[in-house]
Amino acid sequence: MRLFLQAGGRRGRRGGELVATFVVVGANLAGGRAVETLRQEGFDGRIVLVGEEPDRPYERPPLSKEVLRSEVPSDTVFLRDMAWYDEHDVDLRLGVRATHLDTSATRITLAGGETISYDACLLVTGGRVRTLDCAGCDLEGVVYLRTLHDATALAEKLQQRPRVVVVGAGFIGAEVAASARMVGCEVTMLEIFEVPLARVLGEDLGRVYAQIHRDHDVDLQLGETVERMEGSDRVEAVVGSSGTRYAADLVVIGVGIVPNVELGAEAGLDCDNGIVVDEHCRTSAPGVYAAGDVANRPDAFSGGRIRVEHFQNAQNQGAAAARNMLGRDEPFEEVPWFWSDQYDVNLQMLGHPDAERVVRGSIEAREFTALYLRGDRLVAAVAMNRSRDISVTRRLIERRIAVDPARLGDSDVALKDLLKG
Repeated sequence: MRLFLQAGGRRGRRGGELVATFVVVGANLAGGRAVETLRQEGFDGRIVLVGEEPDRPYERPPLSKEVLRSEVPSDTVFLRDMAWYDEHDVDLRLGVRATHLDTSATRITLAGGETISYDACLLVTGGRVRTLDCAGCDLEGVVYLRTLHDATALAEKLQQRPRVVVVGAGFIGAEVAASARMVGCEVTMLEIFEVPLARVLGEDLGRVYAQIHRDHDVDLQLGETVERMEGSDRVEAVVGSSGTRYAADLVVIGVGIVPNVELGAEAGLDCDNGIVVDEHCRTSAPGVYAAGDVANRPDAFSGGRIRVEHFQNAQNQGAAAARNMLGRDEPFEEVPWFWSDQYDVNLQMLGHPDAERVVRGSIEAREFTALYLRGDRLVAAVAMNRSRDISVTRRLIERRIAVDPARLGDSDVALKDLLKG
């Protein structure tokens, strides 16, 4: 493909021929899918994939579940084997950090001083764990879960059946607590709010999750923050704001992530809770794109802006950004989708559940689909152990089909019948 030589013929050579160079910063799910898409769409210029982690692109969802429970080998999470990158001529720079982006000179500087000129650059720098700042947080045995290395190290520790304190009952914390219980650990989970996941799911659905964990013998402490960690050589306890001392051999902190905007912000890109992009994944600098956890994008369904930290968004937005780097000019407009597996409970969520609601099924029986409406338009859905409802509700949202709330909440009416309007 030679559409890119007018701007970039000077960038690199292959066999004596001038070719364009695309640089992808972030060797994660979004970056991995981006480079795959570039090759699948016919780009035969130079691709450089830069990753701060030592591992090639992999999927993160199994880290808090199957990998943590040692149910699958850790190498099953990789998108491709190393041979694929060699065969598709992807220049992998792993274990190296991009330190500077010069949008005027169109080049990236790597740790160590190497510079790479680009014709187009994609920032998929993701996020890093939000850390706690309290006495004892640096003790051995206080850990976070974000990377494959984190997961494999934590999985080995869980096999020793330690007493585990999980700080944070969001989805990551809750999945870690579930996995730790499933391998036989004694688990305490501390949550700052009075209802876990209430800000995402609402109070009644959050209470369902509280009871699910208590049913599995998790000591769930709500309205509790961390005052300090105690221990000599390693952590021995977490002391909460209530003064209660929770014995611990291992503390796992899961209180969210912080988007890695520094590279873009220092280059002068517009940033606001992430790197600001338009519907084509373009940043405020020509030739620079962003996608995945770090990108703050327009949401065609709410009319606002969103930054999404989920698997589907990273995978599909990374691919969309790659196509737009190739000049496709295709807007990325997808309903955000997320899932969480805890014990035998599967939860799937579409959109942002913050509107009027009708429910199909039974919340008490933990088999239901909650459907969220603004006027006569479906905008979000939360399904517990009813995954079959998700594909239909996605189409209802995407097509902006007007629905009758009474029929929507009537389990005797098939959801697919509502697609007729």
